[in-house]
Amino acid sequence: MTLEEGQVLFHEGDIGKNLYVVRNGELLGTSTHNGGENTYGPGALIGELSLLKSSPCTETVTAIEDCELQEITPENLAQTLEEEPAWFKSIISFLTSRLQIADDNKLKSDKIKALPSLLYILDSKSATGHTESSFSLSEVYDGVRNLFNLSKDSTENLLQILEDLDILKILGNQVQLKNANVVHLLYESIRYRARYKKMPPQILSMTEQMVLNAVIKTVQQSTEPLQNGMFTVKTESLLKVAKRAMFGATLTTRTLLPLLERKLLNAPISFEGASTLPEIESIPSFHGDFDTILDLMELNRIYPLLDKKLV
Repeated sequence: MTLEEGQVLFHEGDIGKNLYVVRNGELLGTSTHNGGENTYGPGALIGELSLLKSSPCTETVTAIEDCELQEITPENLAQTLEEEPAWFKSIISFLTSRLQIADDNKLKSDKIKALPSLLYILDSKSATGHTESSFSLSEVYDGVRNLFNLSKDSTENLLQILEDLDILKILGNQVQLKNANVVHLLYESIRYRARYKKMPPQILSMTEQMVLNAVIKTVQQSTEPLQNGMFTVKTESLLKVAKRAMFGATLTTRTLLPLLERKLLNAPISFEGASTLPEIESIPSFHGDFDTILDLMELNRIYPLLDKKLV
């Protein structure tokens, strides 16, 4: 078959069934999904996946000069294989499997790379100081496409992952954030990891998780009201809860020290300049911002699950 310059062989999304071998001329493949381009010259194969798997075409292929192609349909494949060397089908099968793996890996890679763009859009559109925010789904699609050129389908997939993790909820054509503060923390954490190639400081160690879990339970059991979101727990009460909540680990001043240094917990006495740490029983109470601790615990829950869902 022949194509004239500017003539389209097939469009992205078409269900193809045929393989094409370029005899003469040159064609250009373009994809709206990832913005990629491929050039096909003499000897190139076009449509391997279409022939063997009837997969949708991943790009639009256009002749950039007059071309001559050999078209191989499923019906004439057997005859073509008789005329071509015996290893021809093996080569096609090998290339098809490699292309499928490459396409799958490219799709995963694009979603992973686009996640910070999506979180940035969600974070920037959320109302400052509000724990819940709602905005148009089309705004999110447009924002991510402008920042990363990610397709609508892939953006939908990322949003579904975030919905599964209970970060947001999709209601018709609206996106509603469950907690804008957690979205902000997640965006900053991923940005930090990408920039410095190490775990962000917001992520909690196992010991810090157990201690903060004991603090949360102590606050919830207390009859003392929060003061502008700030809590105060008596050390005696915290020690009692910690015996049950820390799975046998002992709560000591040294155990609390990393949280005190990060200002997640605060004590009414100062340890600065002390040669030895005081016994925990000598510290009457601890205080801190309850919402900040809850948000960090939620971030700590989400972070490893997000990695698993993306990979």
